[in-house]
Amino acid sequence: MLTLLPESSVLLADAIDGVSIVVVALFILAGIFQEHLQGGLRSASMIRLGNKKKELSRMDLALQAIQEADPKFDLHNFCIAATNAYIEVEKALDTGDLSDIRSFVSDGIYQRMAFRLEEEASLGRTRKTIKLQVNNLSPAEITSSKNNQNAFEVISMRISGTALRQYRLKQDGTDVIIEEPEPISEVWTFLRRRGAQTRSKDFGSVHGHCPNCGTDISVNQWEKCPSCDSTVRSGEHDWVLSEISDQASWKVTKPFKMSSATRYWIKQDQGFSSHYLEDRASVIFFRKFLADRLGVIDPLGKVATDRFCEGYEKKLQPNDFGKRVVYIHPRILAADVSGVIAEEPFDRALMHIRWSARRGTIDRHGELELEKDPMQISTMMVLVRKHGAKTRIERTITSSHCPKCGAPESNNASHSCEFCHTVLNDGELEWTLADVLPFTSTPAMALRKKAYEGIETKVSVMKFDNVEDAPIERVVLMEQTLPEFTKSEMEGVQIDGLAPNVVVREDDVTLCQLMGQVAGGLHISKADAKDFIREVARKCGIDNASLAKAMRSRDKLDRRRLKDLNSQVIKRWLMAMIDVSLIDSRMEAWEKVYINATAAELGLSRYDVEAAIRVRTLQLEEWSEGMRSIDMFSWVVYMAAADGRFDPKEIEQLKELAAHYGISNKRLKEMCLAAKESKLEVSVPDDSTIGQFWLVKMIDMAFADGSVCAKEKKVLAKVAKKIGLTDYDLNQLIRRRRAVLYKKAQEALRGKTPSHDDELHLKAEWKD
Repeated sequence: MLTLLPESSVLLADAIDGVSIVVVALFILAGIFQEHLQGGLRSASMIRLGNKKKELSRMDLALQAIQEADPKFDLHNFCIAATNAYIEVEKALDTGDLSDIRSFVSDGIYQRMAFRLEEEASLGRTRKTIKLQVNNLSPAEITSSKNNQNAFEVISMRISGTALRQYRLKQDGTDVIIEEPEPISEVWTFLRRRGAQTRSKDFGSVHGHCPNCGTDISVNQWEKCPSCDSTVRSGEHDWVLSEISDQASWKVTKPFKMSSATRYWIKQDQGFSSHYLEDRASVIFFRKFLADRLGVIDPLGKVATDRFCEGYEKKLQPNDFGKRVVYIHPRILAADVSGVIAEEPFDRALMHIRWSARRGTIDRHGELELEKDPMQISTMMVLVRKHGAKTRIERTITSSHCPKCGAPESNNASHSCEFCHTVLNDGELEWTLADVLPFTSTPAMALRKKAYEGIETKVSVMKFDNVEDAPIERVVLMEQTLPEFTKSEMEGVQIDGLAPNVVVREDDVTLCQLMGQVAGGLHISKADAKDFIREVARKCGIDNASLAKAMRSRDKLDRRRLKDLNSQVIKRWLMAMIDVSLIDSRMEAWEKVYINATAAELGLSRYDVEAAIRVRTLQLEEWSEGMRSIDMFSWVVYMAAADGRFDPKEIEQLKELAAHYGISNKRLKEMCLAAKESKLEVSVPDDSTIGQFWLVKMIDMAFADGSVCAKEKKVLAKVAKKIGLTDYDLNQLIRRRRAVLYKKAQEALRGKTPSHDDELHLKAEWKD
């Protein structure tokens, strides 16, 4: 039972296994709580700019945002509920039974505690809390997104105090009891989905009630309520404990700035959440610790790539002296998203894990020898996921469950789900461990640098007046430039009710609208113009729905303002049109007319267009110059090995193609092995257009005997899929290339010199 005293302190008496525990929690002083609601936390909220105008702090804004969406939410009651959650977790760790807390903790927290209990049991050690005294339990940070994209409400609670633990362990065959005082200095982070409504003063799930319908629950392995079938700890209905950090390592979220993770959220995956990634990283990291302790790779089978498992399994083997390194009593101090790299074929998430543990060795007889003091280490975990895969926002808390059927992931050696047999470690659906690096290593720094390419920040140092009117200097974020964002992408994006102050470019859909209007003044068939615009839209990443909406709009563009656009935007638009026209390695006459007319509306001259065409043509030709059958076949093998494995169907297709080009099975096997180990010598295009241009060359090779056979078509389809083309795109490319080759063959048979499109001029009487 919790009682608020006049001095605003909290005295909680509870018993764990008959042992009385006194909890003194000075988590809210009445004066501070009142001031927080009025204007909050002077050091954060009373920044005086110029005329000393007072502004609400970020915590105030976030609290207001939460209360707007949930009028029944009360911060005072939340603090009481958080105290109860803290007590329940302490009970679970003392009894060794986590079933009572599973309904309100994330997978990462559950995995961390399960590992801790398992490790204690393996060492023959049990824990009991004799006395627990919490000196402070107060809100450290409150954040809430007002936008509807990936909206979560997050409250971090600062907890400090002391505990007296009693440990029972075996030494030389006898039971030894040791009492140790332990400091408490942690930050507990709770989150829930924006829009969730407070149904009780306390977390319903803490006391075994479904947060949606209130039914008594016995959480099964899928964490479903038997009455309403709600996912109990999805965060959709109630607060869930998602992170426990050390106070010294925990950082307050900086005022909103554009990071590579935020950029990935807005542009690539609206369900993306740093909380989910941090939870997933925690699950994987403790499975790695388990693999280290057991000396087997099995715990990582479902959460790490085949390549990582193959390499790391060798590190788990004993050295020449029969010893191997282990880490005992690991503790994650903080887990943060350091950056996200979005690229084909796999996106990469860079996780900064700060952790402590006691380093030791285990010999072949199982004898453990530990170093005296724990060590603190910073590690970068590189997680990969297939480019284009999306996060299911309802799975933010359940990061160690099958993304397809929701079943829990076990620690056995299998790479697939035991229930639906979905492969879990290939990165197709879920973030998967690909590498572990020292955080300050050269490869880790290079990855962080790559993640932040394209983000430029301008800052300024300004003087402020603090509460005592003494001037201080503080760095203030002034502006961030992200030329790859569009207005439509940034529309509605808010953090704690504030829109980010970023510079954005013109929407690419504007180019498609302009091309549609330009086509009306030229003698170009509607079908050709429509296909060309559709390809340009796909090149710019515009979905069909947005394109259709823009083309149906009756609002005419103000063409005068288009000439004032950023030069980089205009250049990128021009290259998009040129790439589409050159995809079949031949620019048709009407395509050049169309590009010139559109470029003129953007303020570009015919010379600008001709120069851009020459540069792009040379780039494409450099990659295809002297291309041989073996080069093409190496490219096919490389693309087939992009996912790190060859399935039986791919092997059969490669054998058939190898026989077609006179490549022996021995040579094929060598190439496949080299490709799996990333040692195959092959030129890899650095952009998708060059990849498509190579595909055209492959189609030309396939047409060497006059037609594309079924076997060749299958191989072409594989390569097309790898570079982002659909079957329809491939068929259109083959059809267009057949027409080009047929025309060239006719001209050759007639002895006619091929025409030069460079001599074509825009004429009013020009027709198809």
